[in-house]
Amino acid sequence: MTISTHSDVPTHNQADLSSPALQLIGLSKRFDNTVAVDNMDLAVPRGSFFGLVGPNGAGKTTALSMAVGLLRPDRGTARVLGVDVWSDPEYAKTLLGVLPDSLMYPERLTGRELLTYVGLLRGLPNGDVVQRADELLRVLALDDAEDNLVLDYSTGMRKKIALAGALLYAPRLLVLDRNSGRNPCWT
Repeated sequence: MTISTHSDVPTHNQADLSSPALQLIGLSKRFDNTVAVDNMDLAVPRGSFFGLVGPNGAGKTTALSMAVGLLRPDRGTARVLGVDVWSDPEYAKTLLGVLPDSLMYPERLTGRELLTYVGLLRGLPNGDVVQRADELLRVLALDDAEDNLVLDYSTGMRKKIALAGALLYAPRLLVLDRNSGRNPCWT
């Protein structure tokens, strides 16, 4: 594996479309005496589907959380299309759609209100939010329930609306963490 020098790393607003979609270099994280991730290197090519597989406690969620900027690593680097997640987090996060393991959305909003909230929070123009929400509600077969409170959604519908929120701003990379039964997405 070749590691780029800092001068080769794209800066703000310069995603490198020839770089891997996701690249982890020497990523490490320790919690007290427990090593959760130890010097992890990974390059996920653009245009691919990739999965991390391992037993509970293997560090998969910790690695993904560091990769997308939700948890600061003790050492190492995470890059999205060549953009360092920790040195340019605002730009890197514009490239990412993330559906974390323990995502909690406001349940007292309707599906459409939730997507509007997420879109405006991400800084999308109102017209784009309406257009993308319409498209995603239709594609994910939630258009008949868009005016229902998320609180009244089934578990499957809640997962779909969370996915719609991650896709709303058309990210270049989508990172999904599994939802285990012990940490339900909607508690």
